[in-house]
Amino acid sequence: MNTTDNGAELLLAGPLAAPEFLDLLGLDGRAETLSGRLTGGADAGIGGAWPAWQAGRGEIAAMRVPASEDLRRYLKIAGLAPVMADGQTVWGLGAGGGADWRAEQGPLLARAAAMLLSRDTLRDDASAHARLRRIAEIAAVRLRVAAEPDPVAHLPAPDPARVDIQSRREAYGRFFSVEEIALSHRRHDGGWSPVLEREVFISADAALLLPYDPVADTVLLISQFRVGPMARGQAQCWMLEPIAGRVDAGESPAEAARREAVEEAGLTVGGLYPLPPHYPTPGANSEFFYPFIAAVDLSGRQSGQGFGLASEGEDIATHIISRTELLELAETGQLQCGPLIGMALMLDRMAPRIRADLAGT
Repeated sequence: MNTTDNGAELLLAGPLAAPEFLDLLGLDGRAETLSGRLTGGADAGIGGAWPAWQAGRGEIAAMRVPASEDLRRYLKIAGLAPVMADGQTVWGLGAGGGADWRAEQGPLLARAAAMLLSRDTLRDDASAHARLRRIAEIAAVRLRVAAEPDPVAHLPAPDPARVDIQSRREAYGRFFSVEEIALSHRRHDGGWSPVLEREVFISADAALLLPYDPVADTVLLISQFRVGPMARGQAQCWMLEPIAGRVDAGESPAEAARREAVEEAGLTVGGLYPLPPHYPTPGANSEFFYPFIAAVDLSGRQSGQGFGLASEGEDIATHIISRTELLELAETGQLQCGPLIGMALMLDRMAPRIRADLAGT
């Protein structure tokens, strides 16, 4: 890895000069500026391209810092190489592409970097590089959790001190991961539990969408193969579901719902009705759902197939059915996707309001 002539310092610019990243690595150096401007790189550090330097008018903030062990390791995991900019060797730049990097993306970059550099894992640096986008999705979850209110009704006051985490390590990691955690927690009687050893399935948050046509009183569902029923031993491995998908790092749950509607049903939606977000299986799974209903026009559309991303092995069919049939399927056990059952019941309650909104009353 090339550094400066004396090998002791590196010049960081763009995302790597973000205060949150510098604070994470404890880097303190000399502020400098480069002439020119940066383009693209909005997904830098979370699995996308890094911003490109372009000569011209303008100033780019940079920091010359010691080449610490953690910094060198991060540059290796991120796959970064030095770039010549304004006549100097600079780190934190790349080929550009996509939207421009913004300073408000610094916290997500830093959170993802903290997870990449964590020593409490079994993955090597090459594995971390391959999973950068997945790890960034979990980093985005941690930021989202910190910004959301905790439920308090009938529960103890939220307090991290009520849980004593003695060890936490990633035992397995690919698209999803599994963490082994040893902890004690406060009991309802005020004492402490014994040390509990638990395995937790770690997943990014997900957005779910139920498209509803308030004029025709119909909904759009999707169906696809699911490995869960197969692993359980069930012969029927195809399942009726709402549109759903992981919330990418850097996007909101609502943005994810709209994106998934295009990918899984070829459907463009606008306004959304948010439903209560929730954990489907909190006993052993960190997965968290953000469900929505969308008022759409399904006239002229027919049930069909051929949707989904080939890169993710998706083979999705759409089904347009009446809201009455949706409820019948839920009541008779023909729906086995728990979130869809809850969304169907919520839609039954909200349908008059959605129709009133459409009528402007």
